[in-house]
Amino acid sequence: MIKNIYKAVGLVLIFFGALFYFGNRMQTGVNDTGTSRQLGSETFPYMQLETQGKIVSTLYGYSAPMEPDILRESMTPLASDKTIIVLLGEAATRLTSLGYEIVDKESGEVYAKTEPVALTGGQKQLEIKFTYNFATSTEYILDLMGTSSEGRKIHYYTRLKYYLDDSHLAEKMNFAEKFHKNTFEKRKEEELGRYLEPSSTNRNSTLASVDITSSSDLVTWGSMSPKVISNELVTVKEYNMETACIQYNYFVKAETDSGEETYHVKEFYRVRHASGHDYLLNFDRTMEAEFDSRLVSTQTSQLKIGITNDSDSRMLHNKAENVLYFARGGTLYQYDMTANRITKIYSMFSEDASYDYRSYDEHSIRLLKVDKDDNLYFCAYGYFPRGAYEGDVAVVLYEYTAKGELLELVYMPSSTTYQQLKHDFEEYGYVSTRGIYYFTVANTVYAYNIAGKRLDKLAENIKESSFMTMEKVNCYVWSSNLKSGYGESITVYNLETDERQVIYQPDEKTYVRLLGVIEGNFLYGYVKKSAITQNKDGSRVVPCYELYIADVEGKVVKKFNWKNEFVQSIQSNGNVVNVTLCKKDAGGKYEKSREDSISNQAQTTAEKFKYGSRVTSRSLTEWYIQFPSEFVMPSVPSLADGPKMLKSADRFVRLEQPGIAKYYVSAAGRITESFESARQAIRAADEQMGVVVSSDHQVVWERSGSFLQNSIGGMEMQREEEGVSNLAACAYMVLKLNHVSVDARKLSAKKKPIYDMLAEYLRCPVNLKGCTLEQVLYFVSNNKPVIAMTSDNKGVVISGYSTTQLTLYNPETGRQATVSRSEYETVFKNAGNRFISYMNVE
Repeated sequence: MIKNIYKAVGLVLIFFGALFYFGNRMQTGVNDTGTSRQLGSETFPYMQLETQGKIVSTLYGYSAPMEPDILRESMTPLASDKTIIVLLGEAATRLTSLGYEIVDKESGEVYAKTEPVALTGGQKQLEIKFTYNFATSTEYILDLMGTSSEGRKIHYYTRLKYYLDDSHLAEKMNFAEKFHKNTFEKRKEEELGRYLEPSSTNRNSTLASVDITSSSDLVTWGSMSPKVISNELVTVKEYNMETACIQYNYFVKAETDSGEETYHVKEFYRVRHASGHDYLLNFDRTMEAEFDSRLVSTQTSQLKIGITNDSDSRMLHNKAENVLYFARGGTLYQYDMTANRITKIYSMFSEDASYDYRSYDEHSIRLLKVDKDDNLYFCAYGYFPRGAYEGDVAVVLYEYTAKGELLELVYMPSSTTYQQLKHDFEEYGYVSTRGIYYFTVANTVYAYNIAGKRLDKLAENIKESSFMTMEKVNCYVWSSNLKSGYGESITVYNLETDERQVIYQPDEKTYVRLLGVIEGNFLYGYVKKSAITQNKDGSRVVPCYELYIADVEGKVVKKFNWKNEFVQSIQSNGNVVNVTLCKKDAGGKYEKSREDSISNQAQTTAEKFKYGSRVTSRSLTEWYIQFPSEFVMPSVPSLADGPKMLKSADRFVRLEQPGIAKYYVSAAGRITESFESARQAIRAADEQMGVVVSSDHQVVWERSGSFLQNSIGGMEMQREEEGVSNLAACAYMVLKLNHVSVDARKLSAKKKPIYDMLAEYLRCPVNLKGCTLEQVLYFVSNNKPVIAMTSDNKGVVISGYSTTQLTLYNPETGRQATVSRSEYETVFKNAGNRFISYMNVE
């Protein structure tokens, strides 16, 4: 009896505890009935920074302080005079004062701060002379804090880098400017061709994306003759003594076969200046057509999208299939096929926004669902340039009703940038008939109850291997072990019906492993617990002896096994599954044996609305929206304006940062990819000549960011000896350098992989398996030694390097040695290029 009472009390406490927990996690307004407001216009002034006579940064205002180093959008190089000039653009809001803080990019510590300087009416520029004692070639964050005439605080961010010696900023900027101008002169084609690296793999078939491997004809716009119609906004993205990454951002107009069209163009240059010469290391130009409802093809009944890199964005239609929804350039459109009318439902920019504002298109619109009552659900996310959320980065969920009303359902701000958010905000989202919006941001899966105005977490700290989406059937599937992806069970959750199907382990000696999804099915395998092995570098092999394809009900569709071979991993590609197989060798190790493929025959239905391309001599590849064959467009559609007001639920919930480490590749002026593995990100950044930044905003790796040589002092030798294994000695030396007191024998006695030895004491160890010696020396350049495996059970610690030599601490010999860099590069490669280092230690 007493036990039952305790249980009842416990359940009540848990219930109210849950209410308290979720109630405190939600920050909401007070108006449940909603308020109406105008969509508003852009008011924050943008600013440009001038240094050494060159405009190097174009900055847009944020309404709240951001995390240090979270904004990597610009770099402002300082010369010995430590002076910049702030140039203010035209805006509806005037800044009345401006101050600044200089912030450490890693810790957030404020190094210097000034009181705001008053700006007189109509003042368009302000000179700032820094007095802080900057370290040479070191990044700092500059937070320029303005106060508007309405009393609002506005923050502008750039990174600073100081050089006592001449870093040749003018030469680098002049080269990019000359190249840019010459692209508009066809007679300069041969001159520009000397800097290009044409490739036979580049088909030169589109103006949407042109790069250094394109032909000089395409770089000079082919048969098109565009005219610049806006300011050319220049921003330095990355900078060091030799190289500079520079972006041009502008709009052009050009005649096409359809008439005059407007395009948004971004150009990226990576320039090197050395020994008095300039070199073009990279060139990338993107071109996006502005949607124009007048430029349709009535002959083929198609809406013209034009030149674009976005030819697969989602379109939705109503149940009757006579209304189509699509988004282009930050604007959401509705095309009523019966009325032959296009309506602008929603736009991130106001109708009269200048090109200076439109240049900062750090946002997107995502279509989610049209329900049975013809109500459209969509979300806008990223940087909001106007209205109530001007200067915020957020995800906002909207409903556009069949009556033509625009409803804001929930506002979810985030303390990150659009560039990071677009990689954290998973593409898939769903609104169920029960009124629940499912979405994933920063490795956390959320469910927002629209009617109940409640946000719940379904899962957090998920990984690609443990939580997956079956988009075709609106289901989530996850492993009971979100850390590893294999465990006691796998759950399939139907978002529409709220039903769950569970696949359990066959016995206590076996795990069930989630392998992947394909169309409306998921793949899993069984693995013996005793077969799971961990390599010395910390990586695991999880060999499955059987592979299954199952549907949403958990019913097995197909079963596969291979004699004396095991499934190491899979890769889904359309309806084909590529399987990597492994075998067990005589020593008990699993080694990759071969690749195989299996087919998953799934029924596919033809899309009613899709994108199609055409090629013209003037514009090359252009894209159109294709309608069902029976549809006839009678004339050019009329254009109607959408709602001028929206009704807000006045509810907001703040989104959190990732709880697990992610690594972002920043290249060509933007974040191009994100990974859960640092080594994958480094390899991608090397190919793209970019930078790797972690989810906690540390610069992990930078192409061309290493010194020509470096030597780490303070290393203490630990010899391999009785009771101290070779790898434990390597780990001990790295830990000792980082002031971690540990006994080498106790460390060895634990018999852990070397990665786990470091992870027990250091916050951010990094497994660099598969990276090259050249890539990992970046860590040594930044005074972080690298443990390099020379065989399965042996390793050395790299503590220094030059162009021809390496300095190694070898626990086998107990000596520090200087060896041939090229010779040991081969040794490390033969050992599988297995390296381990770490990020900054707090």
